[in-house]
Amino acid sequence: MESQTEALKSQLRSIVGAADLIDAGESLETLSKDYYWYSPVLKKQLEEKRADMAVRPGTIDELRKVVSACCAARVPIVPRGAGTGNYGQCVPLYGGVVVDFSRLDKIISLEGGVAHVQAGARLGTIETEARKVGWELRCMPSTWMKSTMGGFFCGGSGGIGSITWGGINAPGNVKSVTMMTCEESPRLVRLEEAESLKALHTYGTTGFMVEIEMRLARKIDYDQLILSAPDWDRLLDWTDEASRRLEWRKRLVTQFEWPIPSYFKPLAKHLRDGDSISFLLIDKAQTAEVIAHAKAAGIDCVFNKPLTDPPRPPFITDYTWNHTTLWAIKADPTITYLQSGFGPNFRQQFAELRRLFPGEILFHLEWTAGNAKMMKGNEVINRSNEVVVGGIPIVFYKGEERLNEILAACERIGVFIANPHTVLLEDGGRHPNIADKRAFKAEVDPFSLLNPGKMKTYPINPFAPEPAVL
Repeated sequence: MESQTEALKSQLRSIVGAADLIDAGESLETLSKDYYWYSPVLKKQLEEKRADMAVRPGTIDELRKVVSACCAARVPIVPRGAGTGNYGQCVPLYGGVVVDFSRLDKIISLEGGVAHVQAGARLGTIETEARKVGWELRCMPSTWMKSTMGGFFCGGSGGIGSITWGGINAPGNVKSVTMMTCEESPRLVRLEEAESLKALHTYGTTGFMVEIEMRLARKIDYDQLILSAPDWDRLLDWTDEASRRLEWRKRLVTQFEWPIPSYFKPLAKHLRDGDSISFLLIDKAQTAEVIAHAKAAGIDCVFNKPLTDPPRPPFITDYTWNHTTLWAIKADPTITYLQSGFGPNFRQQFAELRRLFPGEILFHLEWTAGNAKMMKGNEVINRSNEVVVGGIPIVFYKGEERLNEILAACERIGVFIANPHTVLLEDGGRHPNIADKRAFKAEVDPFSLLNPGKMKTYPINPFAPEPAVL
């Protein structure tokens, strides 16, 4: 086996060059990991997992040769973007080869309001270039300055911008993805419009995403607002109303329960002890109206700064979505998190979770658009005020058994959980089209080499002690 590994290593080195074949040291450790350690459960499971080697192909032809060689050797292969995921999406469970897409980072075109890019293109670069020509990304994670488009599509789901446009799987957001198959003679397969859904949020188990076309939104000049109030419920009522006001053009609606704001040390001079806060990215032409509306409700604006072109810090987005969890863990390493979707009765659900787990859960809420909209090219032609109240609550970790009690209680009271404490695709989110994803994997990965062990309903894993059971 060792001689086979060395032979493959030599072959891959000849393809990508010595500088882009990594087989030891801190670089290999880094390329084998993501932010899985947000979860104490995954930290224990994945701490010792790493690849045997990593490669950084610089062209599609190099990628094709790398994939062909790995397939011929029948080794596990794991695609990797920037490694900003949180559930071990790019952590190899069985060694093998990590394929780092950081050199496949070209912006091919931004014409016609569509970002046509290679999978390794960074969202921060795309956003900056798109805004120069009058566009912006429809949605992006809080890690947008670092994360790649391919990593976001394979491991993420939504984020900043989702209050207006929904997540990446919302109608019309994705125009196409082009996949490379995992075969000895790799093929390119282009999936267009709704067909692309079977390749989204699959942790790279369904092929190598090489090119992406994502529709953009018309650029808006935003102000970054922080609203503050000592009364959580008063702020909640106002923030929820703000999220549903279609006439307010916004990119972010977020609320944090105290003491979560105390974890945001760089913002400390702007925040008031004991106050809950809400963040908004709002069209700057509407800022005065929004602040006045909040003031009339007894809520103060304590921070107001433009989002500049080109984008430059400070970014309040650096404290939202899963960045919130990072700030909390920095302040208190015993903290972990959940990923939740609440119902129309979200206030009652909050009250019940507080009753069941007093002092163990702090609420961090993110509002996103529902899918009650129709698209015509780049334009929304019909949009209701359907809004989903979701969030990434902070949890004070008291052990895996207690964490499972919280998860079970959420299920009982109708709170949807995308479990961030598992590497299994199906347990980490909603997959109504999982049969399509399984079928597509069978088509493009005949030897079951792609990120094995992550799709639990796929019946074949040649590297596991026993085959998976449907």
